[in-house]
Amino acid sequence: MTSAKEIKEMIGVITKKCSKNIQTKLNNINKAGVCDVCDTKRVSQNSRILLPYQIIRACELTLDQLKTHINGIVIDVPFREYERIRSNNINDELDAYVMNNIGGETPDTVTTILTIKNENGYSGSSAEREDLKRLEEEIIVRGWQPVACNPERTVKGKKNIGNANWSGHYYYKISGGSQQSFKSHPDKEDKIFTTYKGFMSTEKIITDVKASLVWQMLHTFDIDKFIPTEDALKYKQTIEDYLKKTMYLGESCYESMKKLENIRDGKLISPITQKDISINAFDFDGGCKEDEIVDISHNEPVNDKKIRFCQENNVMLSDYRPGNLFWDTHLGNMQQQSFTVKEYWAEMEERITKRKSWLLASSMAQNGANTNVVD
Repeated sequence: MTSAKEIKEMIGVITKKCSKNIQTKLNNINKAGVCDVCDTKRVSQNSRILLPYQIIRACELTLDQLKTHINGIVIDVPFREYERIRSNNINDELDAYVMNNIGGETPDTVTTILTIKNENGYSGSSAEREDLKRLEEEIIVRGWQPVACNPERTVKGKKNIGNANWSGHYYYKISGGSQQSFKSHPDKEDKIFTTYKGFMSTEKIITDVKASLVWQMLHTFDIDKFIPTEDALKYKQTIEDYLKKTMYLGESCYESMKKLENIRDGKLISPITQKDISINAFDFDGGCKEDEIVDISHNEPVNDKKIRFCQENNVMLSDYRPGNLFWDTHLGNMQQQSFTVKEYWAEMEERITKRKSWLLASSMAQNGANTNVVD
């Protein structure tokens, strides 16, 4: 079997054969997005991540599972949640860990910070301002500091790895209406944390995600614009064989991708608009219309905020996992919204059935009205 290292090298060869803009798109597959606390930019998705406490609970992740993201997890605990935990008799492993591990400058893979931020979708901030008063009391008692980079403890090339090279215990940013804003970092926020959205814990997951997406791209009907047909066939078969033997969550990457329904008669299509996708759609200067340009889409949507634990690989998986991602056009992405591909078509079929039923009833009513007309 071809190794992950060999597949990574093959992806590099394929990428270099494409236009500069396509190379950029492929190279950006594993670039992380931004988060709302001291965010980093343009770093790898296997960097240190800030993970909300509520999502850990909702996904029923254990402390041991969190520790498998060896580049560092920082649990984002809302101050009110901290107060709730503190007031209870702690018999829970995660809550006990949260209370005993607040702050950076630690060799531990997992640590905690306390935060106060405006609630999503709510412009007021009266509750958060009251929270801040209590946090300030806690800061005085415990000698806490706002989160900050610690350059002296940063190893070259590992700025975004681990929890030893940043310090501090809390972050807050409160604003709303005409009231005064309160910020723990009034001037400039250090670049410390990466979003949990779309994280990939290991280099192998990054390789497998890229392999899945490059394999799909090789099915564009005009891939020979950059890669000769014979070479494209060879690359497709090698990567396909690899993906058929690469398992996540009890299923091969290849089997997961089949459910996307985006390869038809050997060609890459939008599973939503059902139109063939050109290699030009991967290049924003390729001559395609704006709604035909492709981006990465998700089968299981980002909004579900699901993190699964993969026993086969002893690793956590986000929505950005092999087999869950596919290329689709801007238009297809907008139409899919928060449905899986299967759910989208089930919804469309239900709508079509309802419309046909309404049209039939309307037609019958109109015909009945016409037969009752007296000359």
